[in-house]
Amino acid sequence: MQISTSVILITGASSGIGLSLTRQLLEKGGIVYAFSRRGMPDELKAEFPDRLLEFKGDVTSYQDMHNCVSMIEQKQGALHFVIANAGIAHFEDLADTQPDLAASMINTNIMGVYHTIHCSYALLKKTNGPRCVIGIHSIAATTIFEGASLYSATKAGTLAMFRSFREEARKDGISVLDVLPGATHTGIWTKDMLDESGNDMMQSDSIANIIISSLEQGRTTTDSITHIDELVIRPWKGNL
Repeated sequence: MQISTSVILITGASSGIGLSLTRQLLEKGGIVYAFSRRGMPDELKAEFPDRLLEFKGDVTSYQDMHNCVSMIEQKQGALHFVIANAGIAHFEDLADTQPDLAASMINTNIMGVYHTIHCSYALLKKTNGPRCVIGIHSIAATTIFEGASLYSATKAGTLAMFRSFREEARKDGISVLDVLPGATHTGIWTKDMLDESGNDMMQSDSIANIIISSLEQGRTTTDSITHIDELVIRPWKGNL
């Protein structure tokens, strides 16, 4: 699939893997609608004034996402890639996790993904050519970690959602890529966690590079059949 001139929506675009993906997609010529609560770095907006379109919103708000996709349709009339990346994490034993924190993770990590796909699907469907929805999940979706009960449940939930959605989207010519990164050096970790294991964590730029390379190798002009369904990316030392 071609990145250059493609219209891309990415949530959680202002930090971590989302920010790395945004920058690398822009560098490859993509038109990127960057959805985030905080907004994008000024230097990135200055570097790509015509192809980086910022939208401040919250994925837990269906209306915010609807408004963003409406803007994309009005300005571009097409949408080729949707990257559901926004998410939050809180690491604590289940018995100690307070209801408000649990609800916040569920609303952001699961309902936020639902809002993203539900609002964007009609525009994806009417766009010509190869299209793809990418879900940034976590290795915690399939691996047991102490102190990650609620977080793991949300990531397992979105992975199950995407695996079913993949079969539903095929009839409309839309492919789905699941990404399960292991420990990555981003802002979801506490200072103590980074002090202890940060040197063994992957970098978000490396994760973004692998994702984009996988997209570029799938459904090409010379091979329209081959596509990567799932990426599991871990530090070579294993789970941290």
